[in-house]
Amino acid sequence: MFNQLFLNGIIAGSIYALIALGFTIIYKTVRFFHFAHGIVYTAGAYCAYSLSISLGINPIISFFLASAFSALLGIVIDRAVYLPLRKSNAPALVFLIASFGVFIFIQNLLQLIYGAQILTLRTGTVQGRPPNSGGCYNGYSDTDFGC
Repeated sequence: MFNQLFLNGIIAGSIYALIALGFTIIYKTVRFFHFAHGIVYTAGAYCAYSLSISLGINPIISFFLASAFSALLGIVIDRAVYLPLRKSNAPALVFLIASFGVFIFIQNLLQLIYGAQILTLRTGTVQGRPPNSGGCYNGYSDTDFGC
């Protein structure tokens, strides 16, 4: 059981580290805390869901396409919201409030499109029996750790 808990902790920590790295890169680049960064991740996940479920695209390919969509969404947010603020030499607090506004707007837009229920994306079933390490097996951890 300890092995499984240890592995789950490593996987969760790796995910947190990737998100923190994204926040750090953005903060060091643009000099304000970009709260909408998290909603860009969320929009990418919904994009992968839509591509896989609605269009029937392979989930692995849809993840790559969703990554490109997330990058494009970040560029659009920068050009539409932050560039005019940078040109007018707005203070950092205005950027922070604009970031909250972008976050709330995209969050509500996603909720209007997809609803408030939990959506799942199945990539297939586990073939064979997983190795017994004294704990419970979580198939999602393999995907998280691989990404």
